[in-house]
Amino acid sequence: MKAGHAAVPLDVPVGTPLGGYAGRAGPSTGTLDALTVAAVSIESGGTRFVWVVADLPYVHEDLATEVAATMPDAVVWVSASHTHAGPETSCLPSAPITPAPWRKAVTEAATRAMAAAVSAERDALLELRRCRLTGVGGQRSGARPRRTVPVDTLSFTDRSGALLGAVVVLPVHPTVLGADNLCVSADLTGATRRAWSDIEPGAWVVVATGAAGDVSTRAHRLAQTPAECDRLGTIVAETVVRGLRRPARALVTAQAAIGERRLRVPLEAKPPPASPALIGELESRLARAAGPVARRTAWTALQAARLAAESPAPAVDPACVVSAVRIGPVSLVALGAEPYLALGERLDRAADHPTVLIGYTNGYLGYLPIHAAYRRADYEVLRSPVVAGSAEIVLDQAAALALANRKDRP
Repeated sequence: MKAGHAAVPLDVPVGTPLGGYAGRAGPSTGTLDALTVAAVSIESGGTRFVWVVADLPYVHEDLATEVAATMPDAVVWVSASHTHAGPETSCLPSAPITPAPWRKAVTEAATRAMAAAVSAERDALLELRRCRLTGVGGQRSGARPRRTVPVDTLSFTDRSGALLGAVVVLPVHPTVLGADNLCVSADLTGATRRAWSDIEPGAWVVVATGAAGDVSTRAHRLAQTPAECDRLGTIVAETVVRGLRRPARALVTAQAAIGERRLRVPLEAKPPPASPALIGELESRLARAAGPVARRTAWTALQAARLAAESPAPAVDPACVVSAVRIGPVSLVALGAEPYLALGERLDRAADHPTVLIGYTNGYLGYLPIHAAYRRADYEVLRSPVVAGSAEIVLDQAAALALANRKDRP
């Protein structure tokens, strides 16, 4: 097996509208840290898988298709880091199409990164590990929100055991910086990369976003500043590096077959949730909220209800892109949505081999809450375009793809 990596900058001019926050006061005024488009290339058994991760709020199907077309002989995925301080690439349901200038710019950057990654390929061994991250991300909704999250790491070493690089799948919204920030930034993702470079200067890293639909830094962050980004990013990097010393969940030591399956899962659209009664109820919830975390949670729910009252009808029927790649004994399963944290655990139980759940890949549906979440009028449920039970339908299809890939393995 061979693996390679490359990353190229994604320039964002001053005055660019930024995505992620509906309440942002204006366009970008500068750059805190440069955005990148990274690519990881894995070649084994005559098949090449290239995974592009771009510092964008969203990746729609049109962009993923255009990037993949530039490397037709490979399996290509395109993921967004979901930074909320990157260029607005249009958010569903009202505009599921990437603005033409950004479709062009990202495709060009991805093409360069993919070609460089393939050129940099070298013999590698692949290991999968999972560790528990404390003090950075926690669920921001639900009756009993968790304050820790699992982090999956795909690490690549040479035959001597030296670390070449790693892909870290972090199930945390990279939203340390708030809506008042008008500077371009990769946020927590970029801070994690910088901290990693200080700890492991000879090894590359790519940080992808996992099942982060209901997970953010809200319960742990002390401020919404660049310095706080650095503090939390350092915790992530240190936790992951420590985890590399532990036994692997899966090890790929020889040529492993690579296989991919992909489908679009049609879903039922949810009726608009906004009503004067609901907005009134959420205003009362906000008035009763005690503490900054509770107030922020209540405020975002009220904001979602108000946005729903103003939003146009969806331009297309909702559907979720589901992709599964097998690399030997490991399956990577990606959803074109913001999946809830619990879906990763359910995928583990449904599959008979090690799996990793990734979000924000090859499309963007929006929030994908679990069925139980619809009991509360939280932000994610109010903003989701699909009815209760949709996540479970998608998960069933995702598990089926992973299992089908697994059965095909020689």
